[in-house]
Amino acid sequence: MKRERSRRRVPTLLIAALPLVLCSAALYLIGGVDLKFLAGFFRSLSRPPLTVTVPQGVAVAAWATGLTTPTSITFGPDGRMYVAELSGEVVALSDKDGDGRAEARQTFASGIPSPLGLAFRGNDLYVGRRGGVDVACDSDGDGAANEIKTLISNLPAGRHQTDGLAFGPDGRLYFSAGSRSDRGELPIDLMEASILVANADGTGLRVFASGTRNPYDLAFNPDTGDLFATDNGRDVPTTGVPDELNHIIDGGDYGWPQCWGQVAGDECRGTIGPAAEFQEHSSADGMVFYTGAMFPQWRNNAFVALYGANSRDPDIGRVVKRVELSQASDGSWSGAVKDFAAGFANPIDVTVGPDGALYVADFGSGIIYRFFAL
Repeated sequence: MKRERSRRRVPTLLIAALPLVLCSAALYLIGGVDLKFLAGFFRSLSRPPLTVTVPQGVAVAAWATGLTTPTSITFGPDGRMYVAELSGEVVALSDKDGDGRAEARQTFASGIPSPLGLAFRGNDLYVGRRGGVDVACDSDGDGAANEIKTLISNLPAGRHQTDGLAFGPDGRLYFSAGSRSDRGELPIDLMEASILVANADGTGLRVFASGTRNPYDLAFNPDTGDLFATDNGRDVPTTGVPDELNHIIDGGDYGWPQCWGQVAGDECRGTIGPAAEFQEHSSADGMVFYTGAMFPQWRNNAFVALYGANSRDPDIGRVVKRVELSQASDGSWSGAVKDFAAGFANPIDVTVGPDGALYVADFGSGIIYRFFAL
């Protein structure tokens, strides 16, 4: 009897898989979808259960669960963690009883279109959202924003949008704007694929650096004040285009759409190559410089979340990397990329808590993980 069931199961599985196979063939022949993409997609169908792995001397625990596609995390001046969700909410989480899990949750703001970046200035929360930047203010002190003001609007949005935010040592707001297309197949707007800067009140907006396809997040080196940003490389060509960590300077051109990596592609003259490269199509997203006391050996190292590929290939991204940065005598930067943690669904942002622990938001699982020393 077991053998008969086994013989029936084979054609049943083949029949069940047939629509996927036919659809994939059509995408390849008609739509030009790359075979590498399709292979990654099929590998994702047999992905094993998630188990987050950590380096020796580090422990990990789920600090918060049940979130809806978190996109950005930061701690506020009140000690709570603020989490942007793709649905348009910003929620505040806290571990009031100190048991290592966030049991208190409050909606801080809602109705914000696709919020992808968060940064505090005093008690005001700046939010990078589709088409601009908003400021959420809690003027009555009840823990929830009672006013959401539009600071900057009418920024380009398409394939990508306004992403991460950071206040510089000069007090100005620096934020990233992704490209509307993959490789410049649409007319390029002056403000897209760039790092923008403005005064805290939104005035004085200008392009600070250009040629960054989708600089999802940015952060200032706490030791030197230098600005760094992640960048997602082009989808086409499907091979040879790395994701990047760039040292951002005023007026710098980082190559998009024609140049990538260490002067690969075309029209690279005058462009600036990356300080560090990541696996192609891994989607280098959220980043933070470590400033806590819990891991003194990693102080001022950059931690970068690699979300993973559009194909959902389990072999691409889905990890957090640690980058040891060093500066040469000519002022240029280079980084040694090290493994930190793996086994996520889609890690998208990372931050340092007041306790010195590292926190990672997993977009795919809705979990915030806390990494702490043993």
